[in-house]
Amino acid sequence: MEMTIRYRTESKNAQHVATAVAVGGLGVAAAVHAAWARGSSWPAADSEQLADLVVGRRPFPSRRETWGVTVLLGAATAVTATRAGLLPFPGGWQARPIRWGSKVVASTLLIRGVGGFVVSGLGLVESTPRFRRWDLLMYSPLCLVLSAAAVLSRSDIST
Repeated sequence: MEMTIRYRTESKNAQHVATAVAVGGLGVAAAVHAAWARGSSWPAADSEQLADLVVGRRPFPSRRETWGVTVLLGAATAVTATRAGLLPFPGGWQARPIRWGSKVVASTLLIRGVGGFVVSGLGLVESTPRFRRWDLLMYSPLCLVLSAAAVLSRSDIST
């Protein structure tokens, strides 16, 4: 009995950490993309350097495209938070879109993470050396961590 209670407590603690990582990470990514869509070049000096750093080629995507990514990241944040039980969501058939959406979020991040390692590691697509370096050191690993956190943050949603 004690083992079961301890396991459930540790499991819940791990879920809480995973939820904080997934929801926090996706939320920050959405906020940074929103800043870029509004014209910020942070953390670079200008939009050309920003394109070299985060896209791998010039020019930087249009504001419309960047807002599109912002909206997708915001939706991923909301779906992940709902699936983790942070936001209310009715049960029944209405839970299916959240379960499906959480799988899409985790799968997309997994594909981006693995794909980034393959593409940047093998130089399959022409991109700036600065981008390849950061893709291998930060962007791809971060996507893999967020994917795993999104999976681990899931709570049971009844059908």
